[in-house]
Amino acid sequence: TLIFSTIGSNMAQKPISDLEKRVMNIVWKENICSARDILLELKTEKKFAYTTIATVLQRLYEKGLVEKKKNGLGYLYSPKLTQKKYSTHVIRNFFAKMIDSFGDTAIASFAESIEKLPKEKKEQLLKLLADHAKK
Repeated sequence: TLIFSTIGSNMAQKPISDLEKRVMNIVWKENICSARDILLELKTEKKFAYTTIATVLQRLYEKGLVEKKKNGLGYLYSPKLTQKKYSTHVIRNFFAKMIDSFGDTAIASFAESIEKLPKEKKEQLLKLLADHAKK
């Protein structure tokens, strides 16, 4: 539970599905949108029922990823946190679970995977680790 208190415990405990990710990407892009707006954006990929998108948005609300405000007969949705904050949370949570489950093996595997990164990414990661160690 690294940052549950700052983001909300619901979000941290329930993973999101592929469709929820696609819907969240639209919410992040639009910043404020309705289920109908999302339906229109997704129609180029696949035909979804309005109720499907409304259900997905309700699940994202329950998971603490979106806020909703009444707007006529429906709702307007907006992101509760930025895409960067969400990504950071997911990655931190993943690493914490791996270290809790596999201990030193997870850390060694991560260190070995650094060697496979392109030179620029490897240097960037090592710099971030060094900067973090100074704090």
